[in-house]
Amino acid sequence: MKVQKNETDFSKIEHLAVVREDENYRFRSFLKGKDSNKVDRIVHRLHDEITKSIDCSTCGNCCKRMNPQVKMAEIEVLAGLENITAESYIEKYCEEESGKLYLEALPCCYLNGTKCSVYDHRPEECRLFPYTHNKRFISRLYGMLERYAFCPIVFNLMERLKDELRFRR
Repeated sequence: MKVQKNETDFSKIEHLAVVREDENYRFRSFLKGKDSNKVDRIVHRLHDEITKSIDCSTCGNCCKRMNPQVKMAEIEVLAGLENITAESYIEKYCEEESGKLYLEALPCCYLNGTKCSVYDHRPEECRLFPYTHNKRFISRLYGMLERYAFCPIVFNLMERLKDELRFRR
């Protein structure tokens, strides 16, 4: 089995995301006609292969571009780390949208270089990112296309998925 090298050059990934925008939307339509369970099996295998060779702590792009949702239990832990009340934490660090709370700052206030300074206490949404291990990949393609431009895991997974499914570029 041929081992593929993963692309991790951020400027190249951003450039290719622009160049391949139309191709990626065609790929999204192409995937909509595929067997969801089969695609999930391929995606989960690719996820396992790719995440073994890409260290997220050398990137931090998700922390620069996303506002994770935070649950009250997570807010209480983070507030404790800041030595403030949960109410003060919400006032200082969060924004509300549709009844949900999100960390407000971009980049994330806990990003230190490319690493999370509260890694062991990071919100669940951060722990689960980039969600390529979740079921129903086909139903989440729009989000994957958004992440394609800044997450090396998503970028490499999508490119390898195109090859495996023999998508005509």
